[in-house]
Amino acid sequence: MLDPKVFKAYDVRGIYPDQLDEALAYRIGRGFARVISELEGTPVEKLRLGLGRDMRLSAPAMAQEYAHGMLDEGAHVIDAGQVGTEQLYFLVGERGLDGGLM
Repeated sequence: MLDPKVFKAYDVRGIYPDQLDEALAYRIGRGFARVISELEGTPVEKLRLGLGRDMRLSAPAMAQEYAHGMLDEGAHVIDAGQVGTEQLYFLVGERGLDGGLM
């Protein structure tokens, strides 16, 4: 069951695996690509999205599912690996990407 409390004004936050897990990460990845496509007025297939993760033990598995969701929607994903949020922001700006998910 999806806990709507994980969706904040500017991000998605919750406790792993009680509120956020890999299945939800996949769905968020798909939804993220759709939302960016709509906001940018760009077909999903033309989107270039950055992906980063932090140092938590759950991060690699969660990032993999975020990526799978975005890829299944048709977006191109550039995986920056384990980085700080500011590094993902830099990647998005420097490479002219359509968005980024951390």
